[in-house]
Amino acid sequence: MEPAVTTVALAAVSGVATLGMGWLKARVQQRRAREESRRQYVRTLPAYSRIIDLGEHGIMIEVGAREGGAGGSR
Repeated sequence: MEPAVTTVALAAVSGVATLGMGWLKARVQQRRAREESRRQYVRTLPAYSRIIDLGEHGIMIEVGAREGGAGGSR
């Protein structure tokens, strides 16, 4: 290969690798932020609450009731 062609090819590969790393870092940061947000929800929920993780679609939260309240067991 000619030196100019090699330089252009290396620049292209380097550019693609840089874009890939940027995308990967953004993805990791997004997942960490989502997990931290979910931990905050857990800390603030009342007792007997349930959290159902729907993955990429979010979470479903069922807020618990006090024992002996409406919807309690017999």
